[in-house]
Amino acid sequence: MKKSWGRLIYVSDFIEKDNGHLIVYNQEGAMVKDAHCIMYPGTSGDKWWDLDQLLMQVDRAIEIFEEAHPNCVMLFLFDHTLAHTLLRPEALHAFDMNKGNGRKRKQRDTVIPMNNPTVECHRKTQKMMTETGEAKGLQQMLEECGFNICGMCAKCSPVCPFKNNNCCIARLLSKQDNF
Repeated sequence: MKKSWGRLIYVSDFIEKDNGHLIVYNQEGAMVKDAHCIMYPGTSGDKWWDLDQLLMQVDRAIEIFEEAHPNCVMLFLFDHTLAHTLLRPEALHAFDMNKGNGRKRKQRDTVIPMNNPTVECHRKTQKMMTETGEAKGLQQMLEECGFNICGMCAKCSPVCPFKNNNCCIARLLSKQDNF
């Protein structure tokens, strides 16, 4: 038989000091609730891990923690390497925007942050749609915030250089506190 890598298994769990895993035991000492999630993603298996699944698992973990450790305070630390690129559908994401007006997905309106270099723009609401109902692009968003982007490319190819904040207009916008 031909060898293969086999089937993919994805495990997401919460680890805690007392039991090793976030679990609840019954009076007899048997585990009755746990916060782990095991999936077999792929074309003929489960769907790939996404933000909605992570948020459902976190809600479940909070309920289990509160039952297992009443009157305690919890601190969750995440190693979310597979989830770090997941965003809510309306999240602000500069690299999903076109240079000019119009883009693939709608984003929510925002407020220009206090660290914006143009003081007159501080705390002003910035609409993500033009008066004609078209999605604003990178160029218009930055010009409204007082940035001079003459001569800058829209996005670096294939990716932005490491530790560079002003290499392209998408990177410049993504570094603003509201994005």
